[in-house]
Amino acid sequence: MARARRKDAVLEPAEKSQVQLLHRISNIVSSGMDLEKMLQELIGLVVTVTGCDACLVYLVDYSTNEIVLRASQLPHAAEIGNLRMKVGEGITGWVAQHKSVVALSSNASADARFKAFRALPEDTYESFLSVPLVSDGDLVGVINVHCKDRHVHSPDEIALISFIGEQMGGALAKSRLEGRSETAARRIQALADLAQTISGGNYLDRILQAISEMVAATLDSPVCSIMLVDDDRRELVISAAQCSSAEYLHKMPLRIEESLIGRVVREGQPIMVPNVLEEKQYRYPELARKTGLASLLSVPLITRERVIGTINIYTREVRQFSEGEVGFVKVVAGQAAIAIENARLMSEVLEMKRTLEARKLIERAKGILQHKHNLTEEEAYLKLRNESRRLRRPIRGHHSRR
Repeated sequence: MARARRKDAVLEPAEKSQVQLLHRISNIVSSGMDLEKMLQELIGLVVTVTGCDACLVYLVDYSTNEIVLRASQLPHAAEIGNLRMKVGEGITGWVAQHKSVVALSSNASADARFKAFRALPEDTYESFLSVPLVSDGDLVGVINVHCKDRHVHSPDEIALISFIGEQMGGALAKSRLEGRSETAARRIQALADLAQTISGGNYLDRILQAISEMVAATLDSPVCSIMLVDDDRRELVISAAQCSSAEYLHKMPLRIEESLIGRVVREGQPIMVPNVLEEKQYRYPELARKTGLASLLSVPLITRERVIGTINIYTREVRQFSEGEVGFVKVVAGQAAIAIENARLMSEVLEMKRTLEARKLIERAKGILQHKHNLTEEEAYLKLRNESRRLRRPIRGHHSRR
């Protein structure tokens, strides 16, 4: 019995450590914390278990078939959300593609699959362990563990990180799904509000301003503008904008044939620019730098197979717009185009109505003059025209019958 007690005493620390790990994972999974917080907790778990010098977590972007850096033990503010690799690219991409572990104890960069990024000092470290994050057999992402010095990853260590990956994979997948559902609900509500605004019969400028404000709020954009085509001048003119800089509102019109956003009008297709400061065709780099603008999504407003304008969304950070975001803006652009077309048709109808009413008045006035002064129709018209010239008020809606 004494021997049994000694054996229990030897195993107790390891068993206690595993119980604590399971308890911590359970708390994270059941906590309901948001995705970013959960990723930081995942990194904390891995660092605690391995004592590594760096840990990176990538998540899958299914819309582009890429893996995207989403969290890091070391600070990488510019790279988080922007550093991307195709599935199958580099060791991380290989792990994502095959859902298999890669463990390199030393000289990791010499592996034929290795892809280095200058922005990641971790890529210069000696040892490298890459483990897939999986949920119900589906890939969620990849955990990368780096050590500065040579380090042999034991089977127990690899099994433990794989276990963490399996347990956290499900929680991360659930958190992402909830985030997408919340985003989708927010966009649906925005579209419902937009439909109500358009059907409310407000003036066009108010509708366009409401659209720009709604899109900016929904996509967390510092600047969202709607530009309409001036067919005579072949220019794009700002008609509405939600922006943090008053200077943006005073931008000069853009030549359709020469500008970056003009290309959207010429081609009738959306464009995405990762960084407008690096785009030679972008006409206002100084304003973008001063305002703090980076990425641009520009979508055409199309009615009757004709581009009548663009809706332009900017971000403060360099990023890629998701398929869902592009689709959302396309729907908004379609609604905006309908509102503009309806406003123009209404304007034409009102103008025709005014012309018809003016013509009726003229005909009545001519009839009165003919009857009162015994004039011909032509004489009555000339008398009305002379009187209108004297009063400097033009006769509208009349066509002389000669």
